Amino acid sequence: MVSHDVAEAEGVTGTVPSRASTGGLPLAVDLDGTLIATDTLWESVLLLTRRDPLALLRLPLWYLKGKAHLKRSLADRVLPSVAAFPYRPEVVAHIEKARAAGRPVLLLTASDQRVADAVRDHLGLFDEAVGSDGVRNMRGDAKRRFLEERYGPRGFAYAGDSAADVPVWQGAGEAVLVGVSPSLAAAASGGGTVTRIDLPSRARASAVVKALRPHQWVKNILLFVAPILGYRVDSFGMVVETLAAFFSFSFAASAGYVLNDLLDLESDRLHSTKKSRPFAAARLSIPEGLLLALACLAGALLLSLATRPVFTLAVAGYFVATVTYSVYLKRKLIVDVVVLALLFTYRVLAGGLAVDVPVSFWLLAFSLFLFTGLAFAKRYSDLVRQLAEGKDRAHGRNYSAADLPTILSVGSGCGLVAVMVFALYIHSPEVRLLYPRPQALWIVCPVLLYWFTRVWFLAARNELNDDPIVFAIKDRNSYLAGLVAAACLLAAKW
Repeated sequence: MVSHDVAEAEGVTGTVPSRASTGGLPLAVDLDGTLIATDTLWESVLLLTRRDPLALLRLPLWYLKGKAHLKRSLADRVLPSVAAFPYRPEVVAHIEKARAAGRPVLLLTASDQRVADAVRDHLGLFDEAVGSDGVRNMRGDAKRRFLEERYGPRGFAYAGDSAADVPVWQGAGEAVLVGVSPSLAAAASGGGTVTRIDLPSRARASAVVKALRPHQWVKNILLFVAPILGYRVDSFGMVVETLAAFFSFSFAASAGYVLNDLLDLESDRLHSTKKSRPFAAARLSIPEGLLLALACLAGALLLSLATRPVFTLAVAGYFVATVTYSVYLKRKLIVDVVVLALLFTYRVLAGGLAVDVPVSFWLLAFSLFLFTGLAFAKRYSDLVRQLAEGKDRAHGRNYSAADLPTILSVGSGCGLVAVMVFALYIHSPEVRLLYPRPQALWIVCPVLLYWFTRVWFLAARNELNDDPIVFAIKDRNSYLAGLVAAACLLAAKW
């Protein structure tokens, strides 16, 4: 064991206590994967992606100068919200037990020093925090040397979780293994005592399904609109192409959902319901999410090849648009709603491209106004929910409680314009070519008025808990309205 004077001479701060004076070995605790169920380097990269995407071009240059330099360069630009980190309660309890026994507790992490200091200040559980300093990457052998210089061989306990921690465990008087596999536990044995902290098992399969959000795939039913209304789903080949288009868009949407969740980690962790999403709750890691998004995108493009080449371009364009929305546009006032409406309308247009069915001006105009109104209804519902929780703003959005009257008037007005477009369509020359009895279509107008107005009533009552399209799939009254509208279309056609 080194003395306090030697420690100061070597640039190590803090008092070096003896084991006898503290009632046990000093405890050093790793951060990434041990104290928290995430990786701060990945968190910082994602945060930089959201705030300054162009800065990502500098990542290779920073990395060439060493991982410590990379982490310091990221910390100079972004600092994750440590209050939102998914802390492991089992490790926190172990730290509290050590402190109660009078043992010094040190946060020792390969994360940048600024992140380490922020975690220390937030939790108030550590006597000191030591991290990478821009030159030295505090990982593996570097951690062991630091601890042995300060406390002497086997003069410390160390809590870690990964293969990089094996050298530290082998030099520790007590190896604290956090959720490690049996093979890693065997490699960590170095003659000291071993303490295991078991973690709850992660249901990875169910987490993957939840991350893909298959319930949101119902939005892609819009791809069937143009083929059905054009009465072109009349052969097996058309059905196959339409189904391939549906699943292609669905996988592309899932890739977008995964990337959106990764970029919104901090925001989701502060949300009352989104905090349970797989990445926010750390049921899936960030690298797993990136691989999942890549696999979904590859599947989407492969499926699109079963249709027409132009549809493959449409799928690629849709994915780029959703990523741009997630990274930048979703936080722009009004722009976010317009983009959402365009993405819904884009689905209708893409459905026509998949089977070479032209989409009429009337259908595009109706879709644009209808989905703009529904997008505003979603924003209205989000604000009402935030107000019920005592918050004045929708987290991660550029809307406040003062905007509620404006959102109500613009959103409901867009829905009424959509109904007006449909009414004008009934008297258009195109209708007379498709429908022998177009007068039957008039009944659709009051049905649309009923359904759209009901959506707004539910939004105002804080009862619209889903995306309006997803809500319609689950809502009995929406099914009834849809059946009446379909019966009217059939009556007009035959």
